[in-house]
Amino acid sequence: ESVNTKIRLLTRIAFGFKSPDALIALAMLSLGGHKPALPGRV
Repeated sequence: ESVNTKIRLLTRIAFGFKSPDALIALAMLSLGGHKPALPGRV
């Protein structure tokens, strides 16, 4: 249930994306558990 709700929210956020691949990438980053390292200050 909560995953479906999050996917519906991501679909609304990604409304202006030009391809479905961008929505899939957004869902994988948000729900997939993958946490890429963000650039930080040195």
